[in-house]
Amino acid sequence: MCMPIDLEALARLIDSGTHPANPAPGEKEAKNSVLHDENPCRVGYPAPTRQDPAEPGTPPRVGEVSGGVGWVSGGVPDSDFADKDGHKPRFEGGLSGLSGGFSGGHVATPEAGVVEVAGLPEGVEGFELHYIPEVGPGMGELLDLLMRQPVLGVDLETTGLDPHTARPRLLSLAGERFAVVVDLFRVPLEVFRPLFSWEEGPLLVGHNLKFDLLFLLKAGVWRGSGRRLWDTGLAHQVLHAQARMPALKDLAPGLDKTLQTSDWGGPLSSEQVAYAGLDAVVPLSLYGEQKKRARAMGLEKVLEVEHRALPAVAWMELRGVPFAPELWEEAAREAEREAKALRAELPFGVNWNSPAQVLAYLKGEGLDLPDTREDTLAGYREHPLVAKLLRYREAAKRVSTYGKEWAKHLNPATGRIHPSWQQIGAETGRMACRKPNLQQVPRDPALRRAFRPPEGKVLLKADFSQIELRIAAAIAREGRMLQAFREGKDLHALTASLVLGKPLEEVGKEDRQLAKALNFGLLYGLGAEGLRRYALTAYGVKLTLEEAQKLRDAFFRAYPALKRWHRSQPEGEVVVRTLLGRRRTTDRYTEKLNTPVQGTGADGLKMALALLWENRGLLWGAFPVLAVHDEVVLEAPEEGAKEYLETLTALMRRGMEAVLGGAVPVEVEGGIYRDWGATPWEEA
Repeated sequence: MCMPIDLEALARLIDSGTHPANPAPGEKEAKNSVLHDENPCRVGYPAPTRQDPAEPGTPPRVGEVSGGVGWVSGGVPDSDFADKDGHKPRFEGGLSGLSGGFSGGHVATPEAGVVEVAGLPEGVEGFELHYIPEVGPGMGELLDLLMRQPVLGVDLETTGLDPHTARPRLLSLAGERFAVVVDLFRVPLEVFRPLFSWEEGPLLVGHNLKFDLLFLLKAGVWRGSGRRLWDTGLAHQVLHAQARMPALKDLAPGLDKTLQTSDWGGPLSSEQVAYAGLDAVVPLSLYGEQKKRARAMGLEKVLEVEHRALPAVAWMELRGVPFAPELWEEAAREAEREAKALRAELPFGVNWNSPAQVLAYLKGEGLDLPDTREDTLAGYREHPLVAKLLRYREAAKRVSTYGKEWAKHLNPATGRIHPSWQQIGAETGRMACRKPNLQQVPRDPALRRAFRPPEGKVLLKADFSQIELRIAAAIAREGRMLQAFREGKDLHALTASLVLGKPLEEVGKEDRQLAKALNFGLLYGLGAEGLRRYALTAYGVKLTLEEAQKLRDAFFRAYPALKRWHRSQPEGEVVVRTLLGRRRTTDRYTEKLNTPVQGTGADGLKMALALLWENRGLLWGAFPVLAVHDEVVLEAPEEGAKEYLETLTALMRRGMEAVLGGAVPVEVEGGIYRDWGATPWEEA
C-alpha cells in the first residue's frame, strides 16, 4: 500500500527518534552544528568553492602530510550522469532549489509515499519506509533532516556489479524508525553529495561498503573520510578474526535475499523498494551491538584503521592495474616453449605430472624419496634428473596458472585489470586478492613487466624494509636486534657475523644469504629439519641436519630474547594480539608467533593506505594500484615522479610508525620503474 509522501510527517518522525546510545568514536555530540550559518557545509547552501590542495600538474608538497582529511579530490573522474540522449541535469541556486528531475531511465511502478515492508528479520524493529521516485521541491529539507542524524544506514542497489558499466539504481538511507529509498534514475546521485563529501556528517553504516564506495567514487560524489564509515562486514571479521566476510543474511536471520539478483534496471516493484530499504535498515540494527563488543574487546583502534583504509582499497580497485596483454602473451608463449623443451629432455614412458609415477621412477633411479613435493625434491637438486624435473614443473605451472587466459581479466571498458581486493583476507588481518590473485604473481620479470602503465606514466614501488624482523624484535624486546635497527646496521650481515664468528667486514654474499635463511626461517620457530628445508628451497643454501642444528643454536645464543619469546607461548588455545590490538584465538604454536607479527604489519600497511587516501591531494594524478603485504605500488605521471615517490615513502613510514608507536625505526625503500618487473626508469 502506498500513500502520498508527507515531508512534515517524516521530519517529525526523524526528529522524534531516539538515536543510538553509542555514537562513533570521535563524533561530536551536537550534530546540529551542520545547520549553523557559519558552517560552509550547510545543506541547502551552494557548495563551497575551495581549491584542492594540489592543482593538476603541480608537484606535490612533500612534508605537508595530514593525519586527517583535507578538501581534496578523490582522483576519480566524475560520471557523466547523462541519459541515453546525452542530456545532463542542471542544478542552480543550491540544493533547496532542485526541481525537474532526471529524464533518463524507467518510471518506477510504486508511487511516492510509504511502502509496507513484510517479513522483518530478527532484531529489526518496525520502521516507516518512504519511497522517492523523482526530484521534488522538498529535497533540500530532506537532506537537512538526514544530515542532522548522528548515524545513517546506507546501501546502493545497482544494475550490475561492475561500476564501470553498471549504474546505481536505488539509494537507501535509514535512521531510527525510518528509511528513505530514492530512485537514482530520476534523482541524480549528485543531489546527495553533501552526505558523501563533507568531513562532518552522519556516520554511514552499511554492509560490504567497498561495493557502494566503488559506485560513489565512480560517480565522483565520495570525497569523505573513512572515519565516517562503519562496515558491518568488516566489523564482524575483526570481532571474530575471520578471513571471509559474511553475507548480510548470515548476520540477520530471516533476511530474504531472493530479490538480490532481480532486474534493477527496469520498472521496480514495491517488493524491490522494500528489499532495498531493508539493506540499509539491517546494518544499522547491527551497529550498536558491534560497537559495544568492539569497545569491550579492545578493538576500537583496529576498526578505526580498517575503516580509514576502506576508501583507499575501493580507490585502488576502481582504478585497476595497468596491463599490456601482448607482453603477457609473449611471456606465456616463452613458458610454453620452455615447458615443451624441458618435457622432451625427460625420459619417455612416464607421466611427469603424476606424483605416483614420478616417485616410482625416481626410486628406480636410486633416489630414496618419501614423496615428490617441491621442498623434498629441492634437497636433491644436484641430481641432473631432479634439476630438470623441477625446472619443468616451474615452467608448466607458469603455463597453467599464468597463461594466455589471463587476458580474460581485462575489463573491456577500461582496458585494465580490476581485481577484487579483500581488505581482510586472512585471520592475521592481511589483505587478499582474487579474480585474479595478483599477490601470487611470481617475481619473474618476464611476467611482471606486463603490468606496465601507459606512456607518460611510471610505477612507484615502495616496500617496508625487513618489517617482520623489526616487528618481531619489538614484540620480543630483542635488544641486539633493536640496537642494530636503531643504528641503521644490516641485520643480515650482523647475524652472519654473530653466528659464523666472523668480523662484520669479512661477511660475504654467501654468508649474508645464509643469514637471511636464519633470520626469516627461525623467526617463527622452525626446528633444525624445517630450517634445513627452508634454507634450500627459499635461498638455495644446502645444509646437513647437523649443520642446521648448530646454526639454529648459535642464532638463539645471539638473540636470546627471541628464544624467550618462543618459549613463553602457553600451551593450548590462547588469544594473541597485534601491537594495535587485533586479536585472534589459536592453539597452533606457529600462529601464536606469526599472528602478532604479520598482523601488525597488516595494520601498518592499512594505516599507510589510509594516509594515501587522506592526503591524496599531495599525489595529484597518482593512485595506488597494488598492495602486496609489505609493498605498495602507485601509478603516477612521469613529471614530478621523484617528488611523488618521496611523498609515498613518507606516508608509508608515518602509517607504520603510528602502529608501532616508536618501538622500532621504520625504513621504506622505493624506486621508479617502467613496469612492475622493475624495468628502470630514466628521467628524460
